[in-house]
Formats: sequence, C-alpha cells, structure tokens
Amino acid sequence: MECERAEKHATAGTLTEAQARQIVADILERTQTGERLRNPKASEWLTEWVESKEASRAETTGIRYRQTVERFLGYLGDRANRPLVAITPRDIQGFIDLRARQQVSPSTLNVDGKTLRAAFNRARRMGLVSSNPAEAVDLPARQSIERGTFTPAEVAMLIKSAEGEWKTLIVLAYYTGARLSECCRVEWKDVDLAGGTITFPITKTGKAHTLPLHPELQNHLEHIAGDVPGPLMPGLAGVRISGRRGLSQHFLAVMQKAGLDAERVQGSGKRQLHRRSFHALRHSFTSALANAGVAPELRMKLTGHKSAAVHAGYTHHELKTLRAALAKLPKAVAGKGKK
Repeated sequence: MECERAEKHATAGTLTEAQARQIVADILERTQTGERLRNPKASEWLTEWVESKEASRAETTGIRYRQTVERFLGYLGDRANRPLVAITPRDIQGFIDLRARQQVSPSTLNVDGKTLRAAFNRARRMGLVSSNPAEAVDLPARQSIERGTFTPAEVAMLIKSAEGEWKTLIVLAYYTGARLSECCRVEWKDVDLAGGTITFPITKTGKAHTLPLHPELQNHLEHIAGDVPGPLMPGLAGVRISGRRGLSQHFLAVMQKAGLDAERVQGSGKRQLHRRSFHALRHSFTSALANAGVAPELRMKLTGHKSAAVHAGYTHHELKTLRAALAKLPKAVAGKGKK
C-alpha cells in the first residue's frame, strides 16, 4: 500500500523527500524488524549538532556556532519543528537575507552560512538528508583588510601602560602568538617553569599546543608566580571577549592610554573596523619571527597554523628586511660592449 501511495505521488509530481522518508518509515514499522528510519526535527538535529561542536571545539568557536544556530531557528519559528529534510535552500537564503538587512558584515554572513553548511553536511553524511540546502546559497564576498602589527617598541609601550593582569596578558600574547581566548584559559598547571614550556590546552583547532617559554615571558611568570593554582589571570578569565565591556574593547583603551593608533578603516555600510586590535599581537609575533629570518615551517609550528595560505596572511615583512633580502640577489647586468 505504501508503494502504491509513493507511486501515486510520484506520478502526480508531488512526491517530496519528506513524504518518501515517511513512507519508508511506515514500511519499517510494519515489518517489525526493530529498525527505524531516523527523521529528526530541524530544531532537534541542529541543537544536537551544535552541542557536539561545543564539546570538541574551542569555547569561542562553540559559542559562535550556537549563536548562528539559535538565530536560524528563531528565524524559522514554527518551521523549526518540521523534519530536517523539509528545510530548503529558500529557508537558508531567507535567513542570510535577513541578516544582511540587519547590516551585519560580509564576514559575519560568511560565518553564518558556513556554519549551516557544516551542520547540514554532517546530516548528509549520516544519511539524514540527501543534499545540503545551504550549499545552494551564494555567500557574499568576504570583506578583508590588511591587519596591522605592533613594533617591539610599541609592544613595550603597551606593556608599560597596562595594569595588573593586563600586563601579563599582553606579555603572554606577544611572546607566544596565542589568541585572546587561548591566553585567558591558561592555568598555572599548564606552565612548566622548570622545563621552560607553556601549553595552551584548547586552541582554535581543538588540540593542545605546547611552546617553549621566551626568556622575557619566563622572567615575568616567575615574578608573578605564587602558591595559588588556577588561571594565570583569574580576574580576566571569566570576562567575555566581545561586547562593549569585553576584553577586546578594553584592549583598545589600553592602546589609547599608550598613545597608539588602532588605525580605523571604513567597513561595509557604517561599520568601522580596526586594523590593529588584540589579534595584532599574534600578527606581530609571526611577523617578528619572519623578519628575524625564522623559516616558515618553524613559524607555522610556533603559531599552530595548519595552512601555509593562512599563515601567509599573518606575515608582514618590514620594508627594511625585504630590502636587505633583495640586496642578496646576484647582479645580472651585462657589461657594456665596445662602440
């Protein structure tokens, strides 16, 4: 009977994937084999997916995934209770269009779109959907700016202007190239002063990353070390990264106090971006190594970059260094011939 029902819908051109899956589920139930065709609601599957990512990825990445999923489910409204297979490219496109009308940046739109693509790709690999509806949606070109760096003298100015735990945070970031969220999660158990190493337990890739301590960083940590376990910077460890009162915004205040320019540039619409932010310390770390002649493969090991293309975006050779390198090129000028 189910086959006849499927054939009838197919002949009329009204057979949808959701209907076909329901028919198969009915057949499995009637055969009493114990097998069931999983057909979760969109809200159930996406929530389950984001929870799995929160358990395996860095905290900030998990938060970003959850924000996208919650916004998408909010956009769907009652449709979030439909089967996952009922979500169409039109649903994804509508969500992206809504976010664009909210004047979010192209980069944020790309993150939203790629997050949904990842979720539905996982569902496709598990056989819950036959195709990925998010792949049919074109995402806007990313708006990118060349990130700035700090010179060693400017880093010294930042450290001098910083107070309390902020001094430790800046020293830690500059001498390890770690991200803001990674620095804030480091605990004293991750620091081996005797062995001269520091381990970032969870990085953006979800893996631990161990680095040797730079002498300046080791001296600073030995100076502040005590008998109290826990985070290196307990006062900053629980503070959110973004937002008006977040650490990223506070760092801009530290820069201003040090007399350094964040170098604002115009983004999309009325949005303004900063070429120099806390993340510029990571760029400065990589660039300083490059300007000192450290080989790319070693720089990638130190930064934890897996891709040479990504790493290249963090390397800013100073003109003086490039000029010195260019001067090493042998001359290839022919001698003047006789007239």
